[in-house]
Amino acid sequence: MVLRNIQKFGISNSPLTERRIIMIQGLSNFPSSEKLPSDREAIISVLQSPAISKIRCFALGPKGTNIGQACQKWVQNTGIDDKTIIEFGETPEKCLEMARQVQSPDEVAFFWTCAVYYNLFKLFFENPDTLPFFVSYVMLLDEMQLATRQDLVGRVQGDGIPKNWKIASHPSPAPLVRNLGCQVVLVNSNAVAAKSCSAGEIEACITTEMARQIHKLVKLHSFGSPPMVFFGGITAAGAEVIKEVYSSL
Repeated sequence: MVLRNIQKFGISNSPLTERRIIMIQGLSNFPSSEKLPSDREAIISVLQSPAISKIRCFALGPKGTNIGQACQKWVQNTGIDDKTIIEFGETPEKCLEMARQVQSPDEVAFFWTCAVYYNLFKLFFENPDTLPFFVSYVMLLDEMQLATRQDLVGRVQGDGIPKNWKIASHPSPAPLVRNLGCQVVLVNSNAVAAKSCSAGEIEACITTEMARQIHKLVKLHSFGSPPMVFFGGITAAGAEVIKEVYSSL
């Protein structure tokens, strides 16, 4: 189409024009979802098929994050526990990179994200060869809360905490404490926030109930457990495996 327009309007094939054509022709395309299963039952049938020997899920870690818990529940509900391995990554972007490494013709890799991940739009548009929203799963968030160490509980007066306290938080839920006036230290996940607090690096954290229990922290305030949407994405290699298996069912 570009070449036809150039000929139609008499645009010369100068070096500059040719470079522009190369740039346009080199732009990425989103993958087609044609020949991929689209409904839940069909996806489950494909993933349960013996033609797929292993499923690897990469989720934000360490243990205790909402994304990790949602991934685990999705695996259980899909009935693929026996052949699924869940591995933790430092960030959703790292999880995508880890998923790209899976190239076996009988394996499928999923990288997991969340609807409120603050960089989700960048992950989508900077990786146009992937399908980040291939599956979705709705789960009530594991109770989001503000927590601290047992040895600091005595410094909490009524509903107030010292203003010089530092609070560890993933960037997404950080606005929950914007009115406290405390310094917020950004970390990679809710579980890392709990670990940082437990290690004495900061005084408080925004975390999940599971992470609070793992790191033996004390809950100061509960933000609640609203429903959240989580996404399991697939790479180009994974999409080809799924298409092949789906076509043979």
